[in-house]
Amino acid sequence: MEIRVGEQALELALALAIGIALGLIYDLLRPPRRHGGKLLAAATDCIFALVSAFGLFLFAMRAESGSLGTWELVAALLGFLVYMHAISCRVLPVLEKIFQLIGKSAAQMGRNVKKVQDLLKKLFPKIRECFKIKN
Repeated sequence: MEIRVGEQALELALALAIGIALGLIYDLLRPPRRHGGKLLAAATDCIFALVSAFGLFLFAMRAESGSLGTWELVAALLGFLVYMHAISCRVLPVLEKIFQLIGKSAAQMGRNVKKVQDLLKKLFPKIRECFKIKN
């Protein structure tokens, strides 16, 4: 059995990249988790757990014919921690602003839909009676 240092270095780099990608996914899910209530927080936790498990499973199937070593998991964890402590502080405020803009635009769209509904109710007050079956 020969040791393939180049392939192992590539797998280590890929494990680090997976950890960084999981950190980015965590940051993408963090604003809705913080501002969405308990149900959305639980849903985002489930999404993150499933994405993490699926990503590591795919990595394990690709690397070493389905065997995932401890060092690969440690490298993925190290990539996640590097992202969280070095990159997240720069990315998270941008994601928070984007989430706030999306929330404000969704609220404005809801208000506009309500105005259209009120206008249609005023224009067509008897429309409901047209569709009722009378005795």
